[in-house]
Amino acid sequence: MKSRIEDTPKLRTISTEIESNRFNQVRLGLIRLGGPIRMKLPGLRGMDVIIDGQAWVCVDRTLYDLPVLAWTDFKSQHRTGIHEPVQCLLHYYHVHADLITETVLATIVSVLTERMEEKYPARASAILQLQANKRTA
Repeated sequence: MKSRIEDTPKLRTISTEIESNRFNQVRLGLIRLGGPIRMKLPGLRGMDVIIDGQAWVCVDRTLYDLPVLAWTDFKSQHRTGIHEPVQCLLHYYHVHADLITETVLATIVSVLTERMEEKYPARASAILQLQANKRTA
């Protein structure tokens, strides 16, 4: 997918960061579900996102997968812990793409969480109840 977005003219590119919880959730999704992952974005008509280890690309499927937004060049190896945000580049391919950036990120995490819960449902019988030990003085 990265080669396709390199062939499409960008309107603007900025350096940004992705919150650690979002980045970690996407990485976990790629590990558990395998990649690349393609998903529809509910609430964003005609928009899909394609995720792999190198790029997260929001495309307009009604326009033959024309890119709208793309996060690339993740610098995850530069952080000292998984609690830190990840630096990356954000490419805009549409004049109004900045209006949906936050919605796209939030929806990616939400849909990935749902997919992982469907594939790996929590089993109530596998969860142990822990009781607090009371100390007596």
